[in-house]
Amino acid sequence: MNYLKYFCLIYFILTSLLFADDSIRLKEAATFYKNQEFDKALTIYNSLHKSYPNNIDIMYNLGNTYFKLNNNGYAIAYYLKALQWNPANDDIRYNLSLARALVQKSTEESNTSIITTIMAWLRLLSINTLFNITMLFLFIFLIIFRLIQLKKLNRELLANAIVISGLFFIISLSFFSYRYFHFSQDKGVVLAKKLAVYAGPSETLSILFYIHEGYEFTISKNTGDWVEIELANGFKGWASKSGLFRL
Repeated sequence: MNYLKYFCLIYFILTSLLFADDSIRLKEAATFYKNQEFDKALTIYNSLHKSYPNNIDIMYNLGNTYFKLNNNGYAIAYYLKALQWNPANDDIRYNLSLARALVQKSTEESNTSIITTIMAWLRLLSINTLFNITMLFLFIFLIIFRLIQLKKLNRELLANAIVISGLFFIISLSFFSYRYFHFSQDKGVVLAKKLAVYAGPSETLSILFYIHEGYEFTISKNTGDWVEIELANGFKGWASKSGLFRL
């Protein structure tokens, strides 16, 4: 038992020292960024990102640093990665819009229809939030159903309530399914200033079109060093992985 206590104590001390060291490095990177020494800040943020790949603040800071270095492809990529974990963050969304405006390749729809507005609102909700909402409506539905079985309260009132709760459950489940499908798609961002998209996974085939830095796409297939990509306008083709950033 004593050995276990000593082991836990040593583990706690070492963990505390590691976190303290990373905290110092994070402050150092912030100082470099403030002093416009962006290359030095980038080196530290990239190192921290390897240790904490799902840390939203580090991804956001990476995006900001790449943005300051005029590397807008990487900036957009890290903003999008951060938004996958926190889609409602206004700061990330605003900076992403700035980076997209610079490359003039925003894939957002300018359509202001009701459906487009609802889809845009859905993107602000995380998968966990939509899942919890769906489970809440399911729970309400099951409670009302049980009350009907027990013949509690007004039967007509309960009948209306179960229809409404069931409808809300179906709607929330549909929203969750849509959001999950959108989240699970394999996406990427163009890093190269100009990237050729081919008819197949080979440079010997014909070039279909070119895409530029910061352009966002969905990945359909993988073959060796090549991926089949699909753009928001429906165009498809094959591109080399070397010029892309996969989210």
